[in-house]
Amino acid sequence: MASGPAPGGPEVALSLVEEAPAPSDVREEDLAALAAFVLREEGAAGQWEVAVALVDDARLQALHRDYMGEDTPTDVMTFPYEVGPTGIHGGDIIISVDHARREAGAWSHSPAEEVAFLVAHGLLHLLGWRDETPEGRQAMLARQQALFDRFQDDQMVGRE
Repeated sequence: MASGPAPGGPEVALSLVEEAPAPSDVREEDLAALAAFVLREEGAAGQWEVAVALVDDARLQALHRDYMGEDTPTDVMTFPYEVGPTGIHGGDIIISVDHARREAGAWSHSPAEEVAFLVAHGLLHLLGWRDETPEGRQAMLARQQALFDRFQDDQMVGRE
């Protein structure tokens, strides 16, 4: 589990669960940094726990059927935690690694970048963003892309 306070933002603990083999360059520390960035940029506060599970298409389709009533493939599902007396926020983000590998090129991402892109999407859902309507989906994807691009730019500056 990667964790720590985000400068000027919430404290984030992220754990990565690999039920399906992840792209070799997916790193828990990178996803934790992305989570801290997204939460901070969205104005989140407090303590956050996020579990990212990487699964295959069949597993995510089964979850999609069981929880959403739709027996169709999907890329990511999010299950928010109830905020209890401890005040901890967060949830589970379930990502199809198969989908990430297939769709990476459509966004000009590597498979690992696509996994991170989907983590950003899941985090926005945990923060209350919805994409059930075409307008909501367009707004959410635009915000997801902007956050992802800024995070990547910040990472590149930090490596120079």
